[in-house]
Formats: sequence, C-alpha cells, structure tokens
Amino acid sequence: MKSYYQTLGLSSRQAAPDEVEAAYNRLAGEFADNADYQKAIGEAYATLIDPQQRAAYDRRLAAAEAVEANRDRDVRSAPIGNWRWLGLLSLAVAAGGYYHTTRPKAPPSIIQSPATVEVAPPAVSMSTAGPSPTEPVATQPERVLEEPVVVQQPRETQVRFVRPDKKPGFDAAYLAWTTYLVVGGKSRGSGVMIAPDKILTNCHVVAGNAMSGLIVINSATRERAKVDKYSKLEDDEDVCLLNAPGAPAYLAEWGRSEALDPGAATHTVSFPGNEGLTWSSGTLIRREAPLGMEVLVTSNYCRPGVSGGPLFDDKGLLIGITSAGRVFRNGGGECMSLTAETAKKVLYKPMVPIGLAPTQYDPAMLRR
Repeated sequence: MKSYYQTLGLSSRQAAPDEVEAAYNRLAGEFADNADYQKAIGEAYATLIDPQQRAAYDRRLAAAEAVEANRDRDVRSAPIGNWRWLGLLSLAVAAGGYYHTTRPKAPPSIIQSPATVEVAPPAVSMSTAGPSPTEPVATQPERVLEEPVVVQQPRETQVRFVRPDKKPGFDAAYLAWTTYLVVGGKSRGSGVMIAPDKILTNCHVVAGNAMSGLIVINSATRERAKVDKYSKLEDDEDVCLLNAPGAPAYLAEWGRSEALDPGAATHTVSFPGNEGLTWSSGTLIRREAPLGMEVLVTSNYCRPGVSGGPLFDDKGLLIGITSAGRVFRNGGGECMSLTAETAKKVLYKPMVPIGLAPTQYDPAMLRR
C-alpha cells in the first residue's frame, strides 16, 4: 500500500507544509474531474497538513516498517536446516544473477554533424518492434546516466534507492526518476510519470499489447507495475495515458512549449534501442503542424525506443512527448515531439481497460 507521501508525489517525509500544499493543489487542478483521485489526494492532504494527524500517521508508518524489518530478521535467524530459509536464499542468488546479466550497458559516444537538407524525408516511429537497428540517427551525442545512489538496508536481498537533490536547471540524474521503460509483448518504448500511477507515452507504444499485457519499469528503482487501464486522445494525436497502480510516484513538472523560441535548449531522457537509460541535449529547430497538430522538431538523439519519452526544457520542465524521428541520407536526423499542451488534454479523457487497446495505431505524423 502506498503511503500518503507517495500519493501526493512527495519524495521526502520531511516535506514542509508548503510543499504538501503545493503538491495537493497541483494534483487537484490536473485531476479536477476525477472523483477517485480527488478522494485519495484529499485524504492524504488532510492528514499531512495537520501536525497532530501527521505525527500520528508517521508513528503508524514507522511501526509498520519496523514489523516488516523484524520479519526479515526472523527469516535470517532461522536454522540452516530450515527449508524456507534455503528457498529464500536461492531466490536471492537467482535475482542477483538475473540483475547482473540484464543490466543495461552504456553505449559508445557518438558525435555526428548536423544535417543540412532541403526536403525532409518521412518520419518514422520511435518505438521498437523486433530487433532494434544498430545505426544511430541523431545529431547529438547520447549520454548514459550514472547508476542511482543506493543505501544498503539491514536486509540481505533488498536495497533502497535514494533520489538525489535537484540541481538548478536540467538535472538528468534527478529527472531520470520520472522516466519509465514501457514494455509489452509487441513493442517497447518510454514514458514519463505526471501524476501518481499515471504515465504518459505514445499510443503506438501501447498498440498491439492488449493481449500480451503492458508493464512499466522505473528507470531508477527498477520497480515494475502492471498497466490495467489507459486513455487516449483523438486518433491523430499520438498521446496515451497509462494507469499503473503501485508505480513509484516521482512526478515530472509541466512546462510551456509555446514559451520556447527556435534555438532554445531541449533535453530528452529515454530508452533508445538496447542502450539503457540515455539522455541527450539538443535545440529547438522549428515548429510544424501536420494535420493542424503542433509538433516540436529538435536536434536531440532519436532512435527506436525513445517513443513516449519526455522532452524537457533547460529548467527541467516537461514541454513535450517524443514521438517520431527523421533520418537523412547524409547521416543526420531530427526528433519530433508532441507538445505538452497537446499531451495535457488526455488527462480529462475516460480510462478503459488495457485489454481494449487497439491492435494497431497509425500516428498522423507518419502519414504525411
């Protein structure tokens, strides 16, 4: 069960009352039409904003964690002949081996010259389906984030990941906690959390996974959550909102894409190909409006797998959702992102079971 702090998206239990107030007001405004969310965040806010109720709640929370810690110590102190202990130890060893063999490997540094073309080729989807191509298509070098800081707990098989303090401007290590790998049986892509349990991605990442299921994996903690519902915009607007109960609540803050001029700095955090979590810095080249829908064209690193990943401005605010890319014959490329203003509209769409997701999705920007 999530704590009230997680419900409000607070990263610290030492959050000041004004931080609690701000978190509640932001979520209440974004989900004004969602009665279930209003009830959940209202209950959390009422408890945490009152000093006496908050102190009592913190004591209950600490007691529950102490019970869990005692249970783990009891397991560790069991006799060697206890088959249950041996089974747990075997599972721990197996989990460690799996993590070691599957952890993402850092890609080599790639630097390419900016493209100069007169006619833009067709855009291509940036989700992966089947084997990922190996050639990069970006005009900017990608950079792989360092491993998150971990603090070993008094348990033999668990660690707690600690989010770093936010630095001024775009802080990749801090914003990575908002980014998710979205994985299904037919495709994979990226996503960004914008409210508790709610993750934005592209609809073409969701399509085809109704029967095989869809899971989201937090890039920092590697915790997994199963998607049970989703909502989408109109067919020409490639934005879907996933509901993943229990996903770690680290929220991206909204920005305004219309405030950016050409040449403004832009940043992506996503999972291109099999490279693991990667970030890139670029600039806003221009705006386009295929079928009347505004798109941000940037010079960021762009290849299959970045679909649905966040596009941040130089302040670390969410200004778009990466959706497609173009590859030029001379080796350059461009990245295309739907604006934050377009993506926000999905917050007010009704959610339906993920089993009703379409088997195919044809984004407008790919039909130009």
